This record gives sequence, structure tokens and C-alpha cells, in this order.
Amino acid sequence: MAEEKISEAETKKEIKTNKGEEEKSIIPITPEKVNLLLDKTADFKKPKILIKRALKDLKQKEKKEEDEKEKRKKEEAEKKFEEGKKFFNAKDYDKAIECFTKAIRLKPNNADFYFWRGKAYFEKKDYDKAIEDFTKAIELKPDEADFYYERGEAYFEKQDYDKAIEDFTIDLKLNKAWSYYSYYWRGKAYFQKQDYDKAIEDLTKAIELKPDKAWFYFWRGKVYFQKQDYDKAIEDFTKAIKLDPDEADFYYWRGEAYYEKKDYDKAIEDFTKAIELYPDNYYFYFWRGKAYFEKKDYDKAIEDFSKAIEQNLNYSSLYYLRGEAYLKKGLYDKAIEDFTEAIRLSPRDPEFYRNRGIAYELMGLYDKAQEDFKKAMELEEKKKNKK
Repeated sequence: MAEEKISEAETKKEIKTNKGEEEKSIIPITPEKVNLLLDKTADFKKPKILIKRALKDLKQKEKKEEDEKEKRKKEEAEKKFEEGKKFFNAKDYDKAIECFTKAIRLKPNNADFYFWRGKAYFEKKDYDKAIEDFTKAIELKPDEADFYYERGEAYFEKQDYDKAIEDFTIDLKLNKAWSYYSYYWRGKAYFQKQDYDKAIEDLTKAIELKPDKAWFYFWRGKVYFQKQDYDKAIEDFTKAIKLDPDEADFYYWRGEAYYEKKDYDKAIEDFTKAIELYPDNYYFYFWRGKAYFEKKDYDKAIEDFSKAIEQNLNYSSLYYLRGEAYLKKGLYDKAIEDFTEAIRLSPRDPEFYRNRGIAYELMGLYDKAQEDFKKAMELEEKKKNKK
């Protein structure tokens, strides 16, 4: 039989409408139907080969187009990702998140995209979203140490110290090169859990691996301070100061350690240095005022308590301590005024009533004094009953 060609007409079919009227409608026959037809017709051998070759070429073309499409998506995703990192480095975290989100939409299985968006959320202090993104990154790339480390920091900031410790521990197993940071952060987490021995152990390892990091010594010093080992605390705070002499907190904490050792002169010296570096922290004035009070330099104590009050009007202990200094100087009216303000801010502290009672008594206002002493006793009794 002579070879025949499949004409365009043969790929059309006549159908009838429900009304019985004849209508011609073009219904393309799919490649699958053509193949089925050719398989059943032996006389179509050559057209069959040609059509199958055409179908193969079509599939290759479709695959090439799909590959090109995926390539463009990948390139666009990478472009958005790099753009996001630039915004991140410029501390424009909102725009960084926007870019990382677009990258994720284009390529949702790229772990790095989630990781960097998580870092941006972390910088915005949106720790829940940061943890969510770090967790997704871990699902996609479970052997990447940095993902656990960053999620550990986010858990730490959320005060979920157990989960933070878990992540830093995994990071330590996966990452040896930067392990000192994980020891440092895990040590801080143990500190927050009041597991001071483990905290010292981790912070000591961090120091051994990286002895030039001031904050490693500082945090170990804080642990020693909590263990009331003030000499070792001072030693660590001093090392931190040598490495970074411009950090106010280092002087402040060493000042507190000196205060606990009753070395008030050195304490005042450190609190003064902290104030020079950071004059807007009322707590530094508060503690220097306490040190002056212990030295019976009530004028300087009052001056420092007053400066602290200017910065924080709602801290009852400031009024109470200034009231005590006024009481020591015999300025009973001012003492009563400060004790009254302290009571207004913290009405359940028996010490405030007791000292105001003393001031009233020294002024000869015995009825008011007795009233305050009675109130102080009632509050003390309530405290005992709660225990």
C-alpha cells in the first residue's frame, strides 16, 4: 500500500448537536490518540516514526523551556536574596525581610533564604518569627551548625533557656571552629537557670578557646559574683576592662563587687567611671549614692539619689534611700516627704512605714509615728503568714 500522509482534515471530526443540526467543530487529536491510532495501523509505519520523533522533540522543547523557566526563577530568587542581604547589612530589616520573602516564594526549598529572614526578624526582636524561620531552615538543612546557634540565641532572648541550651549543644557537636561562641551562650543560659557551676565550666572553655573576648570574662565574673566569690569576680571584671576599657557595665559590676567587700572607695571609683561612660543610667547613680551613704557622706549620697530620681521617677527605693540620708542629716520634713512617696509607689513594704514612723517620732508627732509602726507590723505579719 502506498504511503499516505495524515492531512489536517483527518485531525478534525464532525459532530452533531442535540437539535440534530450538523455542525463542524475542530477537535484536535492529542499525541496520545495519534500514537494509539498508529499502533493499531500497520500501514502507518513511517508516519508513526516521524510523529514519535516530533513528539520527542516537543517533549525536549518543553523540558528546555521548563529548565529555562526554573533557571530564571532561581536567578530572580538569588537576586532578591542578595538584595535582602544588602538591606540587612544596612540595618533596614523591614526591606530585608521583604526581599527574603520574595526569594522564598520563588524558591521555597532554599534553607539560606529562611535563615537570613530569621536573622532579620531576630534583629527586630520578633523572636517567634525568627525561631519559625530558623526551624524551617533546619528542616531543609539539618546539618548546618549556624542554624542551631542562631535559633539558640532567639530562644535565649525569649528566656526559654532549656531550648537554648539544646540548640547550643547541637551546634557544639556540628561546629568546632566557632565553638567558643556556643560555650559562651550556653554558659549564659546556665547562668540564667542559676546553674552556676555549669555556667563557669562553659564560660571557662570559651575563655580557653578565645582569651581575647572581654565579654567572656565579664559573664564569668557575674557568675562568681552570684556565688559571692567577689575576689574572683573582681579578677574577671578587671580582665574584661583591660580588653575593653570603654564598657560601662564592666566598671559598674566591679564596683558592686567592691561594694559587697565594703571597699567603698574603690566602688565609688568604678561607679564614677561607669557614669562618665554612660551618664544616663540611673542605676549607676543609685549604687554610687549607696556607697557614699555607707561612707556617711550623706550630701553626696543625696545628690546621687536625686540624679537617679530625675531619670527614674517610679523607683521607690530611690526615694526611700534619699529619705534615709535626709533622716541621718536631721532633715525630717524632707525624709517624711521621700518616705511617703516611696510608700505611694510600693505600699506593701513595711520598712518604708517603719522609717517614716521614726521620722514622725523624732519630730514629736507620736500619733502618726504609732500609726506607721502599727502598719509596718501588720505588713510584716502578712509576709510571715505567706511563707
